[in-house]
Amino acid sequence: MMALFVDMGFIRWPLTFSLMAVIGLGLMSVATLFGRNAAAGLVAKTWVDAILFWGGFAAISGLLGSIIGVIIAFQSIEAAGEVSATLVAGGIKVALISSAMGVLILGFAAVLWFTLQFRWRVLQADEMEGQL
Repeated sequence: MMALFVDMGFIRWPLTFSLMAVIGLGLMSVATLFGRNAAAGLVAKTWVDAILFWGGFAAISGLLGSIIGVIIAFQSIEAAGEVSATLVAGGIKVALISSAMGVLILGFAAVLWFTLQFRWRVLQADEMEGQL
């Protein structure tokens, strides 16, 4: 798995930052929404929504990394002239790793967002019932 991460080139940094942001915001949101003094405030909602933003950013970054990787692979093929099909397949495989990682981060962020969004809405409904 680590070798795949290294193969992603420069795009691994935005993907890593996105993953860390999703995890950090998720932890802060879990503490706020599931803690002893759970509250459905605007700050908690902002953190929950930011999780989905950073997941989307990871997916877009992964796609950008794949596009750049394919362009670089085709430039290398063009410069080399004739190359074997296995070499082309290997280059495209490496280029697609960043897209796969971005989509995985987005999937994780989406599940986390949905869970926390549901909890936020339950807390908000409880607060509304308490006001009646």
